[in-house]
Amino acid sequence: MSSAKRLVIVIPSYWGRRSGEPFNEEDAVYDHPTPLDKTGTLARALESVRILRYRDFRVVVLGPATHPELESAVEEKLWEISEPFKGYYPLALLTHAHERRIKQVLEDKGRAQYTPFVSLRGYSNIRNFCLLAAHLAGAEAAVLFDDDQVYEDPYYLDKVAQNIGEERGGSAVLAVAGYYVNPDGGYRVQPNRDPVLAEWPAAEFMNRAFEIIAGGERLKPTPWVFGGNMVVHRDLFTRVAFDPLVTRGEDIDYLINAKFLGHDFLLDNTLWIRHLPPPKTAPLWRRFREDVDRFIYSRAKLRDQEPLEEVAREVRVEELDPYPGRFLRDDLEDLVFRTCVLMAMRCLCEGDAKGYEECMNNLLRARSPQWMPRRPFRAYMEWRRGWEDFMREAEGDEELRAVVEGAFDDRG
Repeated sequence: MSSAKRLVIVIPSYWGRRSGEPFNEEDAVYDHPTPLDKTGTLARALESVRILRYRDFRVVVLGPATHPELESAVEEKLWEISEPFKGYYPLALLTHAHERRIKQVLEDKGRAQYTPFVSLRGYSNIRNFCLLAAHLAGAEAAVLFDDDQVYEDPYYLDKVAQNIGEERGGSAVLAVAGYYVNPDGGYRVQPNRDPVLAEWPAAEFMNRAFEIIAGGERLKPTPWVFGGNMVVHRDLFTRVAFDPLVTRGEDIDYLINAKFLGHDFLLDNTLWIRHLPPPKTAPLWRRFREDVDRFIYSRAKLRDQEPLEEVAREVRVEELDPYPGRFLRDDLEDLVFRTCVLMAMRCLCEGDAKGYEECMNNLLRARSPQWMPRRPFRAYMEWRRGWEDFMREAEGDEELRAVVEGAFDDRG
């Protein structure tokens, strides 16, 4: 086990309007942003970091707000929460102000073409900001974590260091996946008991996929990864970016993107964290829309593969079985249709005209995804090339590094 590897834990913490304030159509949509008048879960997550015994690690907290008018209040809130922990380990808070500062540095240097890669809005963009922050903080590997989780294993980072960047089976380990332990101590998702989702077997196939956690070799190729428990080596995160067109399920999409370049995620069945998520607040039709979009898009990207210089091999849907592979096949539209009908019927029974309309819109989105680029694989690969160029430029840019390093010392 090597203690020389610099690991950077990056924790996005999403914040929204105060309790009871009406939803704004311009607000970014996240699963459960913390209302500004609540304490949230970030302090609990940062407290759990204190148990880690690994010597060379740093922590970066990102503070995305759901709307620009909330940015200053979110920064103040996160400063109050995070500042006490700076006495325990190196900790930086990066907010929308730092996002603007990084963009300004790029523009001043005549590199405005890289500013689209710097954004704290949308899940994939925020994950890319995680990778950028880790890169500028000198990480050998980025350790992605979420603020609704806690560490309970003091040797979590030691286990990461045992494998990340090391050679296993004749190739370097550049991507490692861990798993979530639920509040009840198990790692499986609850079986579906809602009749509305009777035609959408997500829980069943996820639990089938989770069978690789139990027993066997410690490291095994996995078709799934959790965004809050994944480790990416710099040799990979400087080449593979999250796809900004993926608004949900960006973690598994990243796994697929890594496969395009010939790198598999390996599940470490000793690498676990406790997941303690607050209840989801978005209506069911809205959450289902995110699933519809993610699977339609990922399937299209797989179908659109073509030989390119950087592409190592064709990725087959069978590699992604049982999950997400079950939802990347020809009958996806049929699964969506039947589920949308069941949801719409419930909305009619409850007198929810808006919900009924949106259920029908979900059906149409699956049949005619006009929001999607005509050549999704090629579009992503162009984005990825730009990301690789940006990472190469950022590598030795002292002004960009100073933005992050300054945040470790004070309020940046």
